[in-house]
Amino acid sequence: MESVFNEYHSTLLNFFNKRSQNTWDAEELTQEVFCKILKRKEIKAHQPYPESYLYMIAWSVLRDRSRRDRVRQRGQHVVYDESVATEDPHTPEQDAKGQQLYRRYLSVLDELSPKTRAVFLLHRYEGYTYTDIAEHCDMSTSAVEKHMMKALSQMKEILKDHA
Repeated sequence: MESVFNEYHSTLLNFFNKRSQNTWDAEELTQEVFCKILKRKEIKAHQPYPESYLYMIAWSVLRDRSRRDRVRQRGQHVVYDESVATEDPHTPEQDAKGQQLYRRYLSVLDELSPKTRAVFLLHRYEGYTYTDIAEHCDMSTSAVEKHMMKALSQMKEILKDHA
């Protein structure tokens, strides 16, 4: 296994560097490939084609990461920069406004129809796709879209009031 690692580590790292957002991701994905190989212990069965086997696993790892990122909405996360955050940005007034906004948010959720609330929560908090929600709630994808638009419209009103 060590020889496979030494031979293919840089190749896999380059593969992931071309397809990921940063070098940390590439290194992590490369390690994940080797972890999967160690768990499977099948490298001997694929000796004549180890490179193709490694790339098959690499594509699988990349696809899995992409799915996880999409569900967790990784692209919408903001990177925390300590150099910018020099002091505590929270004041008692900001905390009170935040609590008020949260209570208003909960009340809007309560005001939504049960189906609209369910669609909104399944999508925003459970990470379901519209198609998954349609199957889960026994409705069309178009109906799911309409319920989401209604819920988002209500949530938008909250933000207008607190702007």
